This record gives sequence, structure tokens and C-alpha cells, in this order.
Amino acid sequence: MSSFAGSLRGVNEPQTDQSGKVHAPPVVYLPVETDAEGQVSDFKMIKLADGRVALLGYTALDRFIDSWGDYQPWLLFDTHRLSEIHDVKPFDLKLLDVAVPEEYRPGPPQEVGS
Repeated sequence: MSSFAGSLRGVNEPQTDQSGKVHAPPVVYLPVETDAEGQVSDFKMIKLADGRVALLGYTALDRFIDSWGDYQPWLLFDTHRLSEIHDVKPFDLKLLDVAVPEEYRPGPPQEVGS
């Protein structure tokens, strides 16, 4: 789990209606870890300076790539199912469209020598 709380930029405040109900996009792009076969093995989260854990979601693929770079695997996920992730890997809050500092972005995959 990454910890770059002091560097968070571009955090979008949730959109609410007059009743205070939060509006969420129907789907979000999530940063993930993948295994050797390319299957999702984990959801990437960040630990904030205050100890809370955040799940990062992105409202569009171009925002995801702008934030994570070209080499970060992603999964398009239904927003109404985020509780399923929380059930297996708890988090304290969800953040949208957060810019990720360069030093936390993955580089190109390394070739395995034979």
C-alpha cells in the first residue's frame, strides 16, 4: 500500500444534490495489481497521513492514465459494487481523480531473463 498523502492533488469533492445525497459515476477505473497471467490479484490503495486507507477511483480512462501513467493495470468496476472490495480489503474512504506523484507510478514491465 502506497503512502503519499502529502502529495495528493486534484481530489474532487463529492457532488451532492439539495437533499445531500452523493452522486457517484456508474463505473470507475481502479488501479490494480495483476498476476503473471494478467488476472487481478489486488486493488491498490493508499494510506493517508492520518492513518486512514483510501481506495482511488477515476471517472474516465484518460484521467486514470494522466494520474498513473501508461503502465499501471486498471479495472473498470461498477460503483454500486465497491462494497464487495471493502468486504475483502477494507478502506476508510473513496477518492476520485487523484493525481499520483511520478515516484509512485509503475514503470515499464521488466523482462524476465531466461
